[in-house]
Amino acid sequence: MELNEVTIPYKQGEPVRICGLGDIHWGNIAVDEQALDRAIKYICDNHVYVVGMGDMVDSINPDDKRFDIKTVRPDFRAKLDNLISEQYESLCEKLSKIPQEQWIGIHTGNHEEVIRTRYYRDVTRDLCRNLKTTYLGYEAWSRIRFERGTINKHVEVFKLFSTHGSGGARFDPTKQWKIEHISNKINADLIMMGHVHSIQVGRGLKGDIPSSGELKEQNKPYGWMLTGTFLNKSTEGVISYAERFNLPPSKTGIATFSIYPEERRIHVSA
Repeated sequence: MELNEVTIPYKQGEPVRICGLGDIHWGNIAVDEQALDRAIKYICDNHVYVVGMGDMVDSINPDDKRFDIKTVRPDFRAKLDNLISEQYESLCEKLSKIPQEQWIGIHTGNHEEVIRTRYYRDVTRDLCRNLKTTYLGYEAWSRIRFERGTINKHVEVFKLFSTHGSGGARFDPTKQWKIEHISNKINADLIMMGHVHSIQVGRGLKGDIPSSGELKEQNKPYGWMLTGTFLNKSTEGVISYAERFNLPPSKTGIATFSIYPEERRIHVSA
């Protein structure tokens, strides 16, 4: 568990956008690089703040039982003796197009964790150092201070819970259940989860009463998202994990929160 606090300036009446960018699996032959480039362009053009959701690089070495050389992108196949570093450096170059101030932080994923525990190489911390952002571990709370003005500042605080996620859900309803299960346990305004290679978004309300003042019921809004992937289900000539388990195709790309801080309004789009 990591704890993080960030301040984001905003203008009244204009949304602040936050997205999850993860499950890229950079280095795998099935990565949809065009979709990744579109996502990065959208982030840069629209000043979207970014949470890296883990599994950023594919991180499967030749001595791993999951390794299949056909799933390695062809230009990495001559570099198997230094595969993880080659994937990492190549992805750094691409992600460095996103301005430093737009990164909220980056999670580690189960793929990076195999490298950390087996080879003592923390790829995620390296990525955070290179991009000058915050390491978020596997799951994190981020307290986001939306701040307007300079002299008489107005601040609205939103609580973000984000996690790479876990488990082997195969179908959309069971994938959604995983994040609904999280939202039932924690009191967050924004909830983000990766890992399940699905883009799903939603909003809800939770009943509450104020701690002081007029006693009345309040409806507190929250938004949630499964943050998607950039790994296609299959590539011609390659037998992928998704293909072996007859999984449905994955929609590549990102989802985005659009937040109006003073109105406590949350929109979610994909």
